[in-house]
Amino acid sequence: MATTFSRSIRSYCTRSFRPLIQKYPSFVNNFAVSSRCITTSEPFYGSPREGKKPLSPLQSISLAIYSATGAFLDPERHDMVAALAEVTGSVALQKMHRDMLTDPTGRRILSDKPLVNTDSIDIKALEELPKNTFGYAYAMFLRKNGFDPDERALVKYIPDEELAYVMKRYRQSHDFFHVLTDLPPTVLGELALKYVELFQTGLPVCALSVSAGSMKLSQEERRQLVKQYLPWAIRVGKNNKKWINIYWEEEFQKDLKDFRLELGIDVAPKMK
Repeated sequence: MATTFSRSIRSYCTRSFRPLIQKYPSFVNNFAVSSRCITTSEPFYGSPREGKKPLSPLQSISLAIYSATGAFLDPERHDMVAALAEVTGSVALQKMHRDMLTDPTGRRILSDKPLVNTDSIDIKALEELPKNTFGYAYAMFLRKNGFDPDERALVKYIPDEELAYVMKRYRQSHDFFHVLTDLPPTVLGELALKYVELFQTGLPVCALSVSAGSMKLSQEERRQLVKQYLPWAIRVGKNNKKWINIYWEEEFQKDLKDFRLELGIDVAPKMK
């Protein structure tokens, strides 16, 4: 089962690259030979463009393969994962944007463009909320794990401002997902959450993250991921309101249990 699903994940990622690969096969073959060793120096496709100038097709291929290779070699290279998400996520981001436009709250979010950072959210004030609230749970999650909402990666390679904001909102909402699902920020917890995000967003990078990250798990953890967390993630990710349409900043006062019940979210199975 695990092997079959892992094969399906790799196939999903491959389909995401296929249009570019088919258009420039010789370039991809040549690049594959020259990119066996990934370094942290500036890649040959250059630094992020000022004003988000669109990447050419060849630059998109270069960045996609470079970042995919880097992410496979080291799933904790957040810069590689972030870049890969941007150059492979166009179709999924357009779908997410349409979903927001058809939802009243989603339209408000697109209009207001709220940001999840310490300039817009008073974390200290959230720590003073009743302990049963969503806002308090979020503040405690940040404190317990030493996280800073200002540290989320910037969107660098998406020239369309609307789609760039959708990606930014998705990234900045990640810690809220942890609070709702009660998943810890461990390797296993992050991969279980990536399953949920995959079914929520359709972003190919979620599939790649699971495929690459699962190599860092023990055999028992991989069994748990597929047998225990995958069925839960399908249920939570596919059968509920799109989380991109949640105005998190307006929900901090809500009772966390009631909020989960309202969204139809059951917490993740406890990790052994």
